[in-house]
Amino acid sequence: MGRRGPKPEPASVKLAKGKSGRRPIGVDPSAEEQAKAVAAAGSIKPPSWLKTDGLVVWNRLAPRLIAQKLLFQIDAETFARYCKNFGRWLKMQKRLDTMGEIYEIETASGKVRRADPAFLIGDRLERQLVSAEAVFGLNPAERQRLFAARAAGSTGDLFSGSTTPAKENEGKPKDPAPSGGTPGSAVGFLQ
Repeated sequence: MGRRGPKPEPASVKLAKGKSGRRPIGVDPSAEEQAKAVAAAGSIKPPSWLKTDGLVVWNRLAPRLIAQKLLFQIDAETFARYCKNFGRWLKMQKRLDTMGEIYEIETASGKVRRADPAFLIGDRLERQLVSAEAVFGLNPAERQRLFAARAAGSTGDLFSGSTTPAKENEGKPKDPAPSGGTPGSAVGFLQ
């Protein structure tokens, strides 16, 4: 199931519309922050299996994601897979630009037009890329959602029912179990 409500808007769109509520509008990282992140980008290395076109995509995008604190060494394999698929998608687009999206074959009943296999492969890759872009915040709406969650101080702990850091909850009694589950369990929420 997808997320509820309308997709979040990028900060630049919110600023253009004007501040309609009391919530703060996020901002993009400054040039100084990005320069620091580019210097730190050397610490996150692409996997050895990432070659050619995928490596070009990595070198272009990884410093930006590191600057926004969206890419860490543990994510390197997943992001490398995204970069490799993006490189393949670019190859398919180049082929379609030269060969065309449709070809014709002769059958017993006449000429039949078919979609080029590069078109079908490119379409599948594009679907995979769109879902991976949401995970890494590579589109404006998802990036805004990630920054808003950070600003709200969410720890992202699904099962504790709390969005505050653990140190603030020390010494406080836990909430009683919701409708039939055990204390601290998410089972009651599923009923």
